[in-house]
Amino acid sequence: MRTAQTKDALFAQFGPLASRARKLYDPNGDVSFRDVTQAIVADKTIVEPSRYLAELVTKAGQPAYFYRFSYVPEALREKTHGATHGAEIPFTLGAVSALMKNKPTTADLAMARKISGYWVDFVKTGDPNGGGRPAWPRYNPATGEVLNITNAGVAYGHDPLKPRLDLWRAVWEQGC
Repeated sequence: MRTAQTKDALFAQFGPLASRARKLYDPNGDVSFRDVTQAIVADKTIVEPSRYLAELVTKAGQPAYFYRFSYVPEALREKTHGATHGAEIPFTLGAVSALMKNKPTTADLAMARKISGYWVDFVKTGDPNGGGRPAWPRYNPATGEVLNITNAGVAYGHDPLKPRLDLWRAVWEQGC
């Protein structure tokens, strides 16, 4: 995907699913090439493989907890294009101050306490729930819901990326 130089070349790599991919990633044709490429590469290499792993763990009879970390520290929101892979690590370790060149805001620290709490409870009990945080149910492949950790807060529910992730499953099943 990274070798494509145009949107047409990018979507052509989806083979017979190219029109479906275009509708999902660039429905009005106004998303920048950079943003479309970034979304496609992330879904292909990180997001869908993570969902697939959660499904495999569940099918093996073990609990899985699926999440998506999209929170961007307040001071970085104007400077960065969304959360990057691994951006949750300083939050899970309670080390958000180390991430920030400027002091983290009250909201950043509150999010760090919340996220760290999930990880601490999971390590202690095998279940991330507790401490008054929003509930994080076990992953259920039938519903495909996800814990979304966003700038607006934390909520469990419908995965807004599900249609794109289902596309990747179809791509791999068709051998595209």
